[in-house]
Amino acid sequence: MKVGFVLYNRALITGVSLAAEMLSSAASLRDRKTQREYPFKIKLVAPSLNPPKLTAGIRLQPDITFEDDDNFDIVVLPPMWGNPFSSISQSPTIIPWLIKQYQHGAQLVATGTGVCWLAETGLLDNQVATTHWYFYEQFTSRYPQVTLNRQASITAANGLFCTGSINSQSEMILYLIAENYGQKIADTIETHYGHEISKTSQQPFYQIGGQMQFDESIALAQDWMKRHLAQPITAQRVAQECKLPLRTFNRKFKDQVGQSPHQYLQKIRMEAAQHLLRDFGMSVQDVAEQVGYKDAYHFSTRFQQQFSITASQYRKMVKAKIYNAE
Repeated sequence: MKVGFVLYNRALITGVSLAAEMLSSAASLRDRKTQREYPFKIKLVAPSLNPPKLTAGIRLQPDITFEDDDNFDIVVLPPMWGNPFSSISQSPTIIPWLIKQYQHGAQLVATGTGVCWLAETGLLDNQVATTHWYFYEQFTSRYPQVTLNRQASITAANGLFCTGSINSQSEMILYLIAENYGQKIADTIETHYGHEISKTSQQPFYQIGGQMQFDESIALAQDWMKRHLAQPITAQRVAQECKLPLRTFNRKFKDQVGQSPHQYLQKIRMEAAQHLLRDFGMSVQDVAEQVGYKDAYHFSTRFQQQFSITASQYRKMVKAKIYNAE
């Protein structure tokens, strides 16, 4: 895998650093033979080799410019601080370069206001996209040909991935890791980086893959499931809350979320368990009850299957990192 991070004025460094660390860590978990045969590379790309003015006064040295003949598998466009359109006007050479990368098969991942770069290329015309909530109105006004989904935290269409925030970008990176390196490596990365990613502020609707047609009933279903994790939940009960026949609900849910209601429920229960173990220091028994498991042993078994580490070990690990940071 060859990944290019695009640098431009006002780009948020967190849109580069966390994603780069997650991807490089994932690549290092492959066996040595695979690493030799398929090396992993990251390059910072900018209009010139002069470091652009990023946030916090920190500068990153570009490796190459848009004039260099390099093609990437994945190109990441970090969000920008403040009004994105001034940065866009200052770096017009990015736009043809992005089109060329896409034409050569690169997947383009843009976060927050970084989605404006994709909209400027025209590649998002007649496609579904999302961006940072603060810029919804400006985005819609400037790019009326793009279908903006205000409920989604992640959208995906034909190799163009848009995420609304750094948190959802991290979810997107986990997805790409799973696609390229397998679910086991992705689970390991989530275990070690998941405590640095807060999921509490995500929008209720989340989907990866395909041409998305947003259905409010499915968003409501996801939101209801998240608010009732401690209760017994069945697909029939959620379908009733959405006022949909069970078969229709199951079909719509799988089409839009990419998982069955049961698979999705297990996923968000495990995510909530991570959050409780990390931020509240609760006992494993208490966490199990909070996320809908009466039996702590059953909960611990599912947690280990999901993250390749026991709940107790995860709790100790994140506590140690917090203490070390202090």
